[in-house]
Amino acid sequence: MIIRFSWIYTYKTKKNSHINCTFAYIIRRNKIMNVRNIVLTLCCLLMVIVLGSCSDSSAKSDITTNRNIPACGTTDPLSNNSWLSDFCKMHTTTDFTGITITISVYANKTSGVNHFVISYVSSDVVNFSSQEVYDCSGTKILFKAKEDPAPVGWNEFFAANENVATIWELKKK
Repeated sequence: MIIRFSWIYTYKTKKNSHINCTFAYIIRRNKIMNVRNIVLTLCCLLMVIVLGSCSDSSAKSDITTNRNIPACGTTDPLSNNSWLSDFCKMHTTTDFTGITITISVYANKTSGVNHFVISYVSSDVVNFSSQEVYDCSGTKILFKAKEDPAPVGWNEFFAANENVATIWELKKK
């Protein structure tokens, strides 16, 4: 509407016709540029939000292994115990976030029999942690969540066994 007014005004007064036409073009051009800038800014903002919300679980995990600890009759239980290596592979590829999983070797103080204690600690769920005790064949012997009472044999197990070393730890952030 401003452009029509300017053209009409231009035809009536020829003295300032160039100024009127230029003024109308600048107004029109600024409106187009403002809309174009707003659309461009919104597109860039949308791209930042979309790319920032994507998650790559492999880039946010930290795995620590210790393969020099003999346990259960083998020098490398992570590779030589199929159930333990399957456990590590399965949990490495999951999409869990905010969790730390630790596998430790425990040895009986008198007999030297080994067990594996797998601990889960979640930073996403307030005060959640659990521990599972496995024998060398992968049979679960004991389980305890932090808020649960200790099951029968739990305290006795940790009194009779000592932590030899942590052989695997996964931290998903």
